[in-house]
Amino acid sequence: MSPISEAEGLEALNQIAAANREMADRVKGPGWYSWSLSLMMGGLAAVQEFPLPVIFGYEVFFFVALFFLVRAYRRTTGVWIPGYRAGRTRWVAIGGALVLAAVMMGGVYLYWEMGIHGACIAGGVILAALTRVHCYLWAKAYRRDLGVA
Repeated sequence: MSPISEAEGLEALNQIAAANREMADRVKGPGWYSWSLSLMMGGLAAVQEFPLPVIFGYEVFFFVALFFLVRAYRRTTGVWIPGYRAGRTRWVAIGGALVLAAVMMGGVYLYWEMGIHGACIAGGVILAALTRVHCYLWAKAYRRDLGVA
């Protein structure tokens, strides 16, 4: 015999589902978050065609801006969910990281090794768009992990 009644068990399951829905709504980042991250990532690829001091300067800017972006997200939502957490989100994060790295390295290779001017800038535009899509897919996977489709 179970120490709790069927009604208590159902109520507990309903509370878990409600908490998952609340968490899914809570971690929805503000609209500017994914757009900012997308532009920053695109810039990281595009700047690779510039002289080294500009590249290094942008990389410093990128990491400082990323720190403040994460900080603002935490302040807005009250939480930070690691991208590589267990579940569907891990596969979205790993797949996205591989695709984003391939696009960036492809642009760098085309520019530095093949001499194709504009390759990094084009890669930056593609990277910005893919980052925006990746943010959407990660959030959708997170909601599915919580059982909130």
